[in-house]
Amino acid sequence: MTGVAQFYRDVRVAQIYEGTNGIQAIDLVTRKLPMAGGEALATFLTELRRTVAAVKRSNDPAFGATGARLDEAITSLKRASAWLVAKLDDEPEAALAGATPYLRLFGLAGGGGMLAEEALAALRLGGGANAGAAGRVALARFFAEALAVQAPALERAIVDGAESVNAADAVLAA
Repeated sequence: MTGVAQFYRDVRVAQIYEGTNGIQAIDLVTRKLPMAGGEALATFLTELRRTVAAVKRSNDPAFGATGARLDEAITSLKRASAWLVAKLDDEPEAALAGATPYLRLFGLAGGGGMLAEEALAALRLGGGANAGAAGRVALARFFAEALAVQAPALERAIVDGAESVNAADAVLAA
């Protein structure tokens, strides 16, 4: 056995996975983002901002730049969301061109916020001496400082990339 059959199956699964991501991204932008007049997103952003404020208030050096990096990610999510909502009615192709990077941006801001909230809860429950709390803080910091820093670039891809994505689509279809 060479394993080629397994590689073939894996590649087929990757195609399904990528298609599913695209569907989820389109659903997020076209249905969930404008839901309830944007109130659901506004509530979520408020919750994330509360978490960032709590991280900053904790003044725990173990968090490093977690608060600042998550704040930047949330700001990018808010601006990209506003841009997408503005484009949905008049230029839906532009909004759809940014759907996949928006899904990633949403995941970075939301995931970072949830990890930070979990770290804060662990600190409240177990105190700073708790090894589990220290691990959760380290994970939240890693996510914020190594992954969430991609948020401004994703925002730029959403806002500035629509024309090039749609132009490339036309060229590739030819």
